[in-house]
Amino acid sequence: MAVIIYPKTMNWKFMRQRPQQLMTELGARGHHVFFENLAPMNSQLEEVEPGVHLFTDHHSFVKRHLDKLRKEHPVVVWTTWAKQRTRLASIYRPDAVIYDCCDEFPHWAKYEHRMVESADHLVATAETIRTRLSLAYPDKPITLIPNAADASMFDTPAVHRPHDLPAGPTVAYIGAWAYWVDHALFAKAAEQYPNVQFVSIGAPYGDIPGYGTLPNVHILGEKPHSELKKYLQHIDVAVIPFLYHPITLATNPVKAYEYMATGVKVLSTALPECIRMEPYVTTATTHEDFIGKLGQMLFEQEDPAARLARIAYARENTWVQRGEAADVVIRETLQRKGLHE
Repeated sequence: MAVIIYPKTMNWKFMRQRPQQLMTELGARGHHVFFENLAPMNSQLEEVEPGVHLFTDHHSFVKRHLDKLRKEHPVVVWTTWAKQRTRLASIYRPDAVIYDCCDEFPHWAKYEHRMVESADHLVATAETIRTRLSLAYPDKPITLIPNAADASMFDTPAVHRPHDLPAGPTVAYIGAWAYWVDHALFAKAAEQYPNVQFVSIGAPYGDIPGYGTLPNVHILGEKPHSELKKYLQHIDVAVIPFLYHPITLATNPVKAYEYMATGVKVLSTALPECIRMEPYVTTATTHEDFIGKLGQMLFEQEDPAARLARIAYARENTWVQRGEAADVVIRETLQRKGLHE
């Protein structure tokens, strides 16, 4: 087993994203996982999942824990942020570095080349990213590990409609309420279907337009991840209304898997990764196409088998499978370096 460090990029309790999911799965497989938390903590180490500990004081962590652990286990850094390169080497002195390229934020691009040079293995969340990395760095081993569904989203017991979810047919977007959302499309759809409630659940991010003139649009804000399934079971269509942007064209949306895990109908902008999920996800190319398909999904009867097919697809794409793939990447990387039998 390895010591796996995820250097700070977020708080453990901020939503429930890819880093938390993968680190949880690696801890479940017996690795010693340490997640550097952004927020201060009352204790030096806090176990948040079996085998997964949070820390914030990296100096204390290295001196009191890591120096002892590295005598018996190889140390692997799994990072999702290219800008961390210099810090990783100077603080943690890892035996191996895995660079998990999970976003294509343009302002991060200038840091990528040196991060890739220092990484032992590259991981990509989307085929678009994998293809780009393989062309740019043909000598680097690359593994595609997409996002996935949280097992807790399956087979959820029926609950009453949440008090802040308006009554009536409901379309919902769950995720960061950010600049890459096509807010004009969301507003057009709400105008087209005034008797349908349009709901956003997620933290605001960036400069977001207001929806004050649309009484059927409801911005509910961020909810704990554990609460989302209570909302999804009362939603008629879950949407991914993204703009065509370098970020979205390379995204493999976690929300698509989590939507499908609950059986809800899913409509997305025609993003490459969502097109690959058809027919379990419906995609649309233009505003008119999106709004027309949304109407069909809202008001036309669906074969019950389609709902079961979405759930089955999500079951084939859970974080358990992704954790297995990540474990293979770590083991093979250490084997290549002579650090694992």
